[in-house]
Amino acid sequence: MSQNEENDKDESDSCVNLKDSIPLINDLFHVHCKVGEGAFSSVFLATLKSSDRRKKFALKHLIPTCNPERIERELQCLQKIGGNDYIVGLELCLRYRGSVAFVMPYMKHDRFSEYVKNMTTEETKDYMRALLTALRRVHKFNIIHRDVKPNNFLYDRTNRRYLLVDFGLAQQYTVENLETITEINSQSIEIPKTALSMKRKRFDENNLNFQFNPIAKKNMENKCYCFGKPRVCTLCLVKPQQTAPRAGTPGFRAPEVLLKHPSQTSAIDIWACGVMMLCILSGTQPFFRSPDDCTALMEITAIFGTCNVQQCAYKLGKKVIFSESLPCTDLMSLCLKLQKRNRRITHDRENSICKKAPSNIEYPNEAYHLLTRLLDLDYKTRITAEQALSHPFLSS
Repeated sequence: MSQNEENDKDESDSCVNLKDSIPLINDLFHVHCKVGEGAFSSVFLATLKSSDRRKKFALKHLIPTCNPERIERELQCLQKIGGNDYIVGLELCLRYRGSVAFVMPYMKHDRFSEYVKNMTTEETKDYMRALLTALRRVHKFNIIHRDVKPNNFLYDRTNRRYLLVDFGLAQQYTVENLETITEINSQSIEIPKTALSMKRKRFDENNLNFQFNPIAKKNMENKCYCFGKPRVCTLCLVKPQQTAPRAGTPGFRAPEVLLKHPSQTSAIDIWACGVMMLCILSGTQPFFRSPDDCTALMEITAIFGTCNVQQCAYKLGKKVIFSESLPCTDLMSLCLKLQKRNRRITHDRENSICKKAPSNIEYPNEAYHLLTRLLDLDYKTRITAEQALSHPFLSS
């Protein structure tokens, strides 16, 4: 059996599985094919049996093992904010035993890789305006999308239509909750200034003899000597474990997510917007290819420099140690360099098949200024969606 035949068989099996899981779907819809798949769901193209098949729907079938709280959270997000400002709406929710499917309007869209390298300035403006308009609405409801990326921002290039989808990782937050979380975690990781200024004593903090020495224990009270060292002291071992959300797609996670900061805000969505704009202005996709958080942090450091990343970590109550020092790179120079490289590669490839090479695209300085504001390492000073929409690049 060929690869295409295997794919067709898998797709057919998926459609049958969907109908078997929720019998009502077979009564209401013609399910045509699978159009998308993620870690927690599969999306199918369908039309109503009672219609002339003109109106199309996207059926999002969540895997049966999905957490019920996660399903409820996504459903509430779609009901509360969907259907306006380029945000996908919800037509119907179907449930049968342990299976759930969301019925949403279907929008034909292009792949990001098909247009990212040749978007004009005006097209880029429209694209970023729509994305930030959608996020402005999301953030007004104190909701973090948490998975902003090209695959979740659909773009119909022919008709200039946009749609923000997939609220499966969305998170509700309030300022009060963030202040409480910050206070609790700051108590658990607080390091006295006196401890940092003292010279490290030559002993093993985890040595059993030392632990049961009352004099030594008295001297060690409330003092930590392991911060930034390749060991964990007895005092830190008994502290409550610090937890922080890590949900999101590799390559689009903000520095505060990679550094496991507990009180995360809607600014993580803005960082992801910045990564998408970086892909467009540099003509490079994907821009970051990080398989894990440590590599992702190093990729960011390669652009922003070790000093800036260390300063960012310090503001979050963290410490990052690098084996070598890297300078900061100017984003505009980097994008222009990558554009030139990509044009040369495309030119060589297309000339080999007798096609015309793409023309040069020059973005104004305002575009790069907005990019630097979207990719601000400090989430507290990072531009908001509302502010970005008033930026000279998008308001002109």
